[in-house]
Amino acid sequence: MERQSVQNDNKRDPNIHMNTPDQSSMSQDSTVELWTTTEKSHPEQETVHMIPLEKLFQRFHTNPTTGLASNFILDARTQYGDNKLTPPKPPNYFWLLFKQLFAGFNSILWFAGIIAILAYKSFGAIHPDPSNLALGILIFIVIILNSILNSYQEIKSIKIVTSFSKLLPTLATVRRDGTEQQILTDEIIPGDIILIRMGDKLPADCRFISCDNLKVNTSELTGESIPVSITVQYTSINFMETRNIGFYSSMVEQGTGEAVVIATGDNTVLGKMSKLTRRSTGDEITGLHREVNRFILFVVLITLTGIAVLWITWGEWLKHHHPGFISYNDNIVNTVGLIVAFLPMGLPSAVTLVLTIVAKQMYRQHVLVKSLQIVETFNSVSVIATDKTGTLTQNKMTVTHLLWDTDCIYDVPMPQRKAEVENTFFRRIRAVSLDAIKMARRLSDSVYRLARELSSSSRDESECIPLVDNNAEKSDEPSEIRIQAFRDLLLGAALCNDADKQIAKDVEFDHNKIETKLKLKLVGDAADTALYHLCVDQCSVDINKVRNVNPRLKVLPFNSSNKFMISANQLETLDFSISEKDRTVLIILKGAPDIVIQRCSTYKTNDNEILSLDSEVKNALFTRQEKLGENGYRVMAMCQQKLSRQQYDNMMEKYNARKGSSVSEENEDLNGFPSNDYCFIGLFSLLDPSRLEVPDAVLKARRAQIRIAMITGDHPTTAKAIAKQVNIFTSDITDTNGIDTFKVEKNEDGKFIFNLYRNDKLIEQYEPHTKKKDDLQSKNIKHLTKQISTEFDKYETQEKPWYKRVWLSFRNRFKKSENEIDLTVKKEYIPYAIIIAGTEINYMDDFMWDWVLSHQELVFARTSPEQKLYIVKEFQRRAEIVAVTGDGTNDAPALKCANLGVAMQSGTEVSKEAGDMILLDNNFTSIIRAIEAGRLLSDNLKKVAIYLLPAGSWSQIWPVFFCLWFGIPLALPAFYATVFCMLNDVFMSLAMVAEKAECDIMSRPPSIRSKDHLLNWKLLLHAYMFVGNLECFTGFFCFCYYWIDNDVPFYSFMFTYEKFGIDPVTPYSIEQLTKMTYVSQSIYYCSLCLFQFFNYFATRTRYASILEHNPFWGKGRNWYVFGAMSISVGIQILITKVKWFNRIFHTAPVPVKYVMPTLGFGMLWLIIDELRKYLIRKFPNSFLAKIAW
Repeated sequence: MERQSVQNDNKRDPNIHMNTPDQSSMSQDSTVELWTTTEKSHPEQETVHMIPLEKLFQRFHTNPTTGLASNFILDARTQYGDNKLTPPKPPNYFWLLFKQLFAGFNSILWFAGIIAILAYKSFGAIHPDPSNLALGILIFIVIILNSILNSYQEIKSIKIVTSFSKLLPTLATVRRDGTEQQILTDEIIPGDIILIRMGDKLPADCRFISCDNLKVNTSELTGESIPVSITVQYTSINFMETRNIGFYSSMVEQGTGEAVVIATGDNTVLGKMSKLTRRSTGDEITGLHREVNRFILFVVLITLTGIAVLWITWGEWLKHHHPGFISYNDNIVNTVGLIVAFLPMGLPSAVTLVLTIVAKQMYRQHVLVKSLQIVETFNSVSVIATDKTGTLTQNKMTVTHLLWDTDCIYDVPMPQRKAEVENTFFRRIRAVSLDAIKMARRLSDSVYRLARELSSSSRDESECIPLVDNNAEKSDEPSEIRIQAFRDLLLGAALCNDADKQIAKDVEFDHNKIETKLKLKLVGDAADTALYHLCVDQCSVDINKVRNVNPRLKVLPFNSSNKFMISANQLETLDFSISEKDRTVLIILKGAPDIVIQRCSTYKTNDNEILSLDSEVKNALFTRQEKLGENGYRVMAMCQQKLSRQQYDNMMEKYNARKGSSVSEENEDLNGFPSNDYCFIGLFSLLDPSRLEVPDAVLKARRAQIRIAMITGDHPTTAKAIAKQVNIFTSDITDTNGIDTFKVEKNEDGKFIFNLYRNDKLIEQYEPHTKKKDDLQSKNIKHLTKQISTEFDKYETQEKPWYKRVWLSFRNRFKKSENEIDLTVKKEYIPYAIIIAGTEINYMDDFMWDWVLSHQELVFARTSPEQKLYIVKEFQRRAEIVAVTGDGTNDAPALKCANLGVAMQSGTEVSKEAGDMILLDNNFTSIIRAIEAGRLLSDNLKKVAIYLLPAGSWSQIWPVFFCLWFGIPLALPAFYATVFCMLNDVFMSLAMVAEKAECDIMSRPPSIRSKDHLLNWKLLLHAYMFVGNLECFTGFFCFCYYWIDNDVPFYSFMFTYEKFGIDPVTPYSIEQLTKMTYVSQSIYYCSLCLFQFFNYFATRTRYASILEHNPFWGKGRNWYVFGAMSISVGIQILITKVKWFNRIFHTAPVPVKYVMPTLGFGMLWLIIDELRKYLIRKFPNSFLAKIAW
């Protein structure tokens, strides 16, 4: 990197030296008050970006070459504190509890409790009824306990999500004591020299001291959306506008550089702004919230309808025709019963609990989900657009072959794992003997090498690069390379390489705690790391010495747009007679072969000859690349160009002059390096093995009808080979049906045409923009246009009347706005695979996108990050819900655009900021597990709803209406309805949340978010018409069985109203009939509780048989249900057997025989439901399957 700023500052102030002050002076002035409390015009605050760098270094007691001294750091950290912003205050637990007390159904229950208490003595009652008072108090107690439970679960979820951030510590590279090392960003202090590269997030406010094509995105603070080109000199007096200052959390989008930290933590600009703007924000309304709110709205409307029918019936009929049957007070209590009956109290608790369970699952799997509400998206994902390197593969590249000329090849010896053998006494003796022989052989070889070195001391040091002999087994020592092309490949692998060993904090995850250890770690991308290991481990190159004697002058870092890296190094020579301007500068270019070879005009042969690179040789090289790619190897090409130092300096001066001028260049900007006329040296083949678990995970996604689209920068042949290895390309489609491709070519008229191929045979020719969009695509385009116009209208009419804003806010809680509604029209897939090259993507029109994206198996090769974003948008235009993986800076737009952005822990900070979730283990399998967790969440919430509705509302409202309309005794009073909904069903529904995934959960198609609601007509049909009616009939059967068995025939309590026990006459007195009514009500209540046990076992699976998914053992094991059943039985015994409850709430012991019919009806329902599931599995396209919930 160039350090022009340091040189210029030295010229301005020659009296200032760059030596670090001694420690005595440091101790006297260890605190640098950069942001003092003095007036705004204080020079330290105004000129920190303007003062000479030497003064800045002195102020912070640092040195640009060596960084901070270790004996100064501890005191400075004590003074400055940790480099982190003060987090916002955690949510107030009492405020959470207060919100829960009045959230959802609780606000309705408060009303019910109040009118129950008022019914105790008001409304004209002569004798107060203590049961009404007790009922109101019970409702209040249950509300409080339920709110405490929900608050506890919510706090638990918040703590789990908060702990995620601790699983992802951010590292920064600094220079301390002259050594580059990685430390936690929390440990950075003012004065640290930080090393910056593309993809980093600036860890503090800093001033740049060197930069190389460095661009930083400061939009978070300055609002400037275009990345700022960094300079080392200030460009504005205004601190916020100058380009030599970087702000904390800004993203580095291009280049490299170094900077000195000037402020940390709360003293940064962002820290001071966050203090001013920190306030609690409103909770975002997510799809899951809307589903629950929609459920609540449905229940409220049904409740109000039921209450209206109740009071109309009483006021218009019973009050006049049967005045002694139900009093005003009784109707108030019946209203309370209706309110309680309609409210599925277990649902809010179930939603909170299921999110907590999912959070724990993600926590155990080291998946960082930024918001638990994003889990709902997992259930709808229909396409996963994934990278290859590090996601599908292990990101552990190894160089396997070196190739040069047109036919020369070297097989790099791979380390073989030795089989473990028993260490006997004789084996020890043999090992000692072999070690002695090897030592003697090394001594003799070292004497020979010493003599050889003395005889060849005048040779160029840069050419003496050793290599382990491919066939030598007798010696562990290196021998000399005699092929110049081979030497050039190794020299290029050492010099054109950014991988280096640094002292780094190695982060180890152990559940909820992190251990960081200082380790000497190799830092660099996978390809550079592989080349480093080739030089050091396989070829015994002293890479540090090679780099020191051949210093780097300049570098163009690798980026995913160019797909190559260029470096310039001045070669060492032992001939001191050569002047500085005549020294040799070696320019090395490495990257993708199809790009590198096109920039070459010559090539080096095995005999060290430089020959012209004609089309025949190019074809031979491309053929070698194709063959390697077909076997899954990644191929990297290397070329070079040698200049004198004077030629190099002149070239850079011309480049700097062009760059400084206002004239824009049409040619590509290679940082001054030549774009062609290179000499081709050879190829490296690298192998990055696929992860062992990925092929099974891909097949699992395929069974779930989720398409996997691999988007990679590799060559199409390499991408195809890897796709076959990981089952993205399957034999059922690629071998049986075939692989499609297309090429853009010009016809005889000079127009571009698409030649469509299947298995390399031309099947069709298509001229762009000659076919109309199909109907499905047109519908989606119209919908997108409507979204855009709606979004525009929203900005046009931001200031609406208050009543419209209230209405929109209310509607937003139940329904998405027009610009958020997902497209629902999809094209049918065709059973073929396709490989698309990035060079062809820019020519594609809508017809070609329709054809390409309709394929079942897709691979995009040689793509750029911009094309990746384009691919994602085209998927979304065709009604796909897309999950995208990415780890690079340029992946951030695609991650943000996707419905679910999945960043990698090993990726850049920019990509992690853009993603919705981060895979801490960089494992593709974690995405599939997350999708399964999302489907399980949706399934379990539906199961909770369908469990609660039949008894929680349907079987509780009919006793009230039958009492009103048919004049029979009330079968289920308000107290029993309250206990059943708020206690019995709640515990059982919470057990339902803990159900495991069914075996077929990953064989169903993704849900369509705009259609597949928690509450739909299929669910209501099943809950009310099938389960609800049978459960209600069972309860009334037991109820009537008791009366008839006790000599009270059916006609004696049907249509009797206020004349019950009088006309017709029964053998019992009014007091006895009243007590018998209490018993019959207890029977109805216990019958519902018992039938719900059978309903639970029928509902816990949607399609799987209870025998396959039983709760006792195996994958479907759920022992929580037996605990919930025990609690439910205990509640029944408590309120029916305890005298206090009998006296206050008019309960009574239940004769067991009158509840026994429930067992028969429950078993009947289990058999019917098992038969229904069997028919759905057997005939998935039948009418029964279409109406299944």
